Amino acid sequence: MSYIVLARKWRPQRFDDLVGQESVVKTFKNALSSGKIVHAYLFSGPRGVGKTTSARLLAKALNCTQLSDNEPCGECPSCKSITSGSSVDVIEIDGASNTGVDAVRELRETVKYAPSGSKYKIYIIDEVHMLSTQAFNALLKTLEEPPPHVIFIFATTEPKKILPTILSRCQHHAFRRMAKGKIKEQLIKITSAEKINIQDAALEMIAKAADGSMRDALTLLDQANSFSNDITEEDLQGLLGLPETEIVTNLCETILSGDIARTLSIIKELTDRGSDLRQLTRELVENFRNIAIVKVTEDAEGLLEFTPEEVQKLKQHASAVSIEQLALLLTELLRLEGEVRNAVHPRYTLELGLLRTSFVKGMTSIEDVLKMLGDSKAPVGIPAVKPASKERAVAPEEKKSNINIINQPAPVSSPVDLGAEPANSTDNLSKEDLWQQLIERVDAEDHLLACKLSEAKVIHLNSTELSIGFNGGMSVLADSIKSKASVIKPILKSVSGHNLKLKILSLPKEETKIDKKKMKEDIYAEPLVKDALRIFDGSLIKVNPLEDGEEINE
Repeated sequence: MSYIVLARKWRPQRFDDLVGQESVVKTFKNALSSGKIVHAYLFSGPRGVGKTTSARLLAKALNCTQLSDNEPCGECPSCKSITSGSSVDVIEIDGASNTGVDAVRELRETVKYAPSGSKYKIYIIDEVHMLSTQAFNALLKTLEEPPPHVIFIFATTEPKKILPTILSRCQHHAFRRMAKGKIKEQLIKITSAEKINIQDAALEMIAKAADGSMRDALTLLDQANSFSNDITEEDLQGLLGLPETEIVTNLCETILSGDIARTLSIIKELTDRGSDLRQLTRELVENFRNIAIVKVTEDAEGLLEFTPEEVQKLKQHASAVSIEQLALLLTELLRLEGEVRNAVHPRYTLELGLLRTSFVKGMTSIEDVLKMLGDSKAPVGIPAVKPASKERAVAPEEKKSNINIINQPAPVSSPVDLGAEPANSTDNLSKEDLWQQLIERVDAEDHLLACKLSEAKVIHLNSTELSIGFNGGMSVLADSIKSKASVIKPILKSVSGHNLKLKILSLPKEETKIDKKKMKEDIYAEPLVKDALRIFDGSLIKVNPLEDGEEINE
């Protein structure tokens, strides 16, 4: 007799043998006991979780002549024929091979005929989402009002691709991914019955690699059993290309510490051993996702189905990184997983991606930056200061009395008279320091106003008055400064310690002393002048500078 693979040999023959789908099993049993059987079912869920198996079990139970405790007996002719696939009343159709409308029309013709010897004629359509839109539309009327002896059971991994008009006519049962612990329990049961020698750590690896699919787990176990009669963790790692758990843990530690040299060394070691780098990247993503769950939740053991020792190890990793850095790392690794999966050179892509992750460790959080700055509102380069208390509204008369515009010439320099004893330490500043602090404080409130003030010169300062002046055409800025009196006044008081008046003076235009001797030398050096003197055998008698705006008369 030919060998039967474990996935077929251990296909459940009773509802109670269906692992990990307790809610679906309970629904079926209650429906069978109460006789509430609908005409169309839709089973959806990931691959290898029992959709087609459940469809066959339901078909058995519906046509079983010796139903016991809502379980098919497995001994009557109907159950045996369904198990062997020879039943004429249970028709299995592959939706991927029969996508056209012609197949559905043929089905509609056979639906009207009664079952040959069973209670129901049952149509099981696997991968039903592969049917074309025309085929679905042709099935609508039959699906809504089938003959009483017909039951449809649809199975799919992608229910979103099915037309809403079909979904609304079916009783939908969603099959869940199987927990790793459930898969491992079933594997222990099977290996014990089949007398397969395998280490517990290897079973753990298979259950994890199955990713919620019992069929995938049995296929991996079959492959491992063909490789060796005594399966060890090392054998499985070499056979399936799965990275060692310890190596993945070490790699996570180097990523968290930002040690890129050690990270690249581990990648080289795994490459030399022939490990699947795509699988390694998936392991990294999963491990960092587990670290994130441990970081943000307290019930990590329940969510991750890990042992307390494994959770403790994840907590150690989580303590070495902030949640912001962890989110950045996980985002980068998720992107990297897609890049490595489709890369021509997975190693180079993985190394470059892990190099990017090493930058995360050196990043500083926004809170730490704000602490270093002292005050997030202060511009860079300006000392952080407390905002001045709000002054009462200043009347126009008060503004006029505190800032005066004097359109008359004033001396360029004048001695500083600080008058009375300073009120606070800021009075010890020189007039240049006080003026500089005033401009910096104003810049924090109004940058444009500070630029205008910086064009002025400090003329005179005492305990009651500050005089500044503008040269020549810059005096037009005086009106703009006057309109901003309400901004300048409280800042000037805060900086100086006195309620100073600000006077703006219009300074005389600065005379520029002309060096006529140098000017004459420059003119002599001009090539055009040299040529003219040589041609006409002439000489320069007098050189006069032109006034601004003066034109040369011919």
